[in-house]
Amino acid sequence: MSIAVPPSTSPVVRELTRRPTFAACIEAIRAPELYRNFAIHLFVMLPAATLMCWFATRADLGLRLDPIAPLVVRLPIGLGLIGIGGFWVWYVYGYLYLSGGGSPGTHVDGGPTALVDTGPYAMIRHPSVIGKLCGVIGLGVCFGSPVFLVGFVPVLVAYSVVTNRYLQEPFCDARFGMRYQIYRERVPMLIPRPSGVARWRRGEGAVPEDGPREEGLGPPAGIWMEFRGYLVGLASLILLSGLVAWLLN
Repeated sequence: MSIAVPPSTSPVVRELTRRPTFAACIEAIRAPELYRNFAIHLFVMLPAATLMCWFATRADLGLRLDPIAPLVVRLPIGLGLIGIGGFWVWYVYGYLYLSGGGSPGTHVDGGPTALVDTGPYAMIRHPSVIGKLCGVIGLGVCFGSPVFLVGFVPVLVAYSVVTNRYLQEPFCDARFGMRYQIYRERVPMLIPRPSGVARWRRGEGAVPEDGPREEGLGPPAGIWMEFRGYLVGLASLILLSGLVAWLLN
């Protein structure tokens, strides 16, 4: 089976690839833009979250908190959550790559060249966060850390909200203009509405077909500054979790 290629800017081809199938999204992992993006998550974010989990277990000891369950119980549950979260991220990134015509990450190969407002992106603006949240919760379950699950996970969610809104979405504003502003007004960031779920099930886009077509405007300046912002924020969270562990232990 040949690998699917990103959609062109032709209106006919764009309409055919705007709603890629589930199988096509899964197959798209072989595209360099996708596995390079996954490599960043595997070699940056996963070790960072694991280190934060370890710091949280040190804080658990200081607070004399027992693990949430025996290892034989929490390990399969945690690994299952990590697998589900990773598979969801794989799917939504494949969807974004095929429908948007570019890498899911703006800091990897320039990002999408067309606004994606169908499929899971008709429901919420950042569906990959659901999978990442599922993964970090699963990691916390594997470690059995109450401090991580109750204290650190909400901080990681807040980090995602801030970075998505103030680092990633300005890129979308610059690239897609008024079309993205309409999309942002109609689609929530992380918490889906019943209307958005229904829109996804019906295969509808969030932005009216006769809306503005400001797509493919070229990458704005400051993409690497955005990436540095992610790394600085992640490093700050690691230092904060280490400080909490030190103070409590």
